[in-house]
Amino acid sequence: MLAMPLIGWAMLSAGGYPVMLGASLRLPPIFPASPAAFAMLRHLHGGLAMLLFLTFLAHMAAALYHGLIRRDGALSGMLGRRQD
Repeated sequence: MLAMPLIGWAMLSAGGYPVMLGASLRLPPIFPASPAAFAMLRHLHGGLAMLLFLTFLAHMAAALYHGLIRRDGALSGMLGRRQD
């Protein structure tokens, strides 16, 4: 999750795009402008985004499995509820 914004920042820097945080704060480029680097970082950024999304889906599936099928109290523990 830390790599995603850094790779996105580097990707935009390599593409020559400004990275703006709000209306007045512009971040400096962290990567030299290069079309080849932009393309490589774009694919890396997209791949990591897909990996993060699949990790989220796997965690949701595991939580639903424990809560709806196994009913072993693991979901209650994740939610901070006591099981009596």
